[in-house]
Amino acid sequence: MKRILFIVCCAAMLTGAHRVQADLYFDGGLKLWYAEPKLAERAMMFGPSAVLSVQEDFWLRAFYLYGQYDYVQRPDTRQVGSVGVYDAELVGGLNWDIFHFGVGLRWATVLREERVEDGRLIRNRASGGPVLAAGVAQSLAEWPWGFTGSPWGWYAGLSWMFYDIDDDGEHINVDVGITHVSHGLYKSIGYRYKNVFDHERMEGFTITFMLEF
Repeated sequence: MKRILFIVCCAAMLTGAHRVQADLYFDGGLKLWYAEPKLAERAMMFGPSAVLSVQEDFWLRAFYLYGQYDYVQRPDTRQVGSVGVYDAELVGGLNWDIFHFGVGLRWATVLREERVEDGRLIRNRASGGPVLAAGVAQSLAEWPWGFTGSPWGWYAGLSWMFYDIDDDGEHINVDVGITHVSHGLYKSIGYRYKNVFDHERMEGFTITFMLEF
């Protein structure tokens, strides 16, 4: 239920604001994260992603990712467990030249499936709380690169969930990559590193496709 409410709120805020203002830029599409947990197989996480910009001064972004992976539960018997991972955020802020700063909320859940004598056991570890975000994004057509008319660009970002209202889920995300924008289609490929201070880390390549509406 919390997951559904989060998605509905994100969609309502983004589409509602888009209808109110006439000078907004709205991009929506799909985000992929081929993430590798520290002690398990890779997980292909995917889900919707959206960005709303107001006169190039303010921005609001949201995404929701889901994926699954297997891990060795008991090495001696080669018993394998299954894990479902959810990761979502809603963050807004302002732009200053090529830099951006924001605050918002992040929510994540790990559903761990374990085998017991009388059937299956599901363990749920949820985390959520406030986020601080900062980053830089620039087109290669800008100074100092000077590739006039180039659709290519680059970005780097850092976000920190410094408090968890449910569990020990405080973590930091680091994102870097390149972008390509043409004919109203935004594309990016990059790398994300997520370190949960009291649990595991996940890292891997990210791909995003978004259309401008």
